[in-house]
Amino acid sequence: LPRPGASVCEEARGPRMKIRLQSTFWTVLSRFTKPFLSAYYVFEADLSRQRPALPAKPGFFVRLYRGGADLQAAIDVLVPAGLGAADISARLKRGDLVAVGVIGDRLVAYTWASFTEARVKELGMKLCARADEVIQYDTLVLKPFRRHGLQFAVAEPVLDYAQQHGYARTLSWVNVLNRASCKNQRRWGKKVLLTAILLEIPGTQHRWTFSLGAPLDSVFSRVADPNC
Repeated sequence: LPRPGASVCEEARGPRMKIRLQSTFWTVLSRFTKPFLSAYYVFEADLSRQRPALPAKPGFFVRLYRGGADLQAAIDVLVPAGLGAADISARLKRGDLVAVGVIGDRLVAYTWASFTEARVKELGMKLCARADEVIQYDTLVLKPFRRHGLQFAVAEPVLDYAQQHGYARTLSWVNVLNRASCKNQRRWGKKVLLTAILLEIPGTQHRWTFSLGAPLDSVFSRVADPNC
């Protein structure tokens, strides 16, 4: 109940202030630790579990692209969104799939899935799909369309596709300081498989990568040049 003499606006101001303070805390923490420390949750999801029902998104349509036959169409739609044609080509030739969400004729979101591996540039490593696993990566919702649940809406057809083709689990990684994305992962019933941590000394080549919760090499493999 509102305290005596307090207006509704004054009572609402408290929760908003708390949210702003929390956001500021995580922003400051991210800026302070970024030069030498970063950590990522690897989330695992069971595709056999029922997913939360999504409200209808009027006018929102998702198309899936996979394989050489879809290459030029994928390039045409994704290059204006900032992806390079060579990168798109390499991913599709590897067998990856991309889901593109549009409203009208405008691209508003996309997400990728790999059935083999995905480069985690932040760690200088590769995340490797084990038997019956799909890796979700590189999801983007354009700024004017965020906070409308489109991250879920564009990913759902990918999960349906994977399940229909016999895959049982998905893997994805999220920076532990990205609170909104971590919250979204948990809303979908995903569980943290492990936490990958990168510690480095700025201005040097000294860097150490380790994990908590499960061995790092259970899902990761190192690359020849972690800086490329």
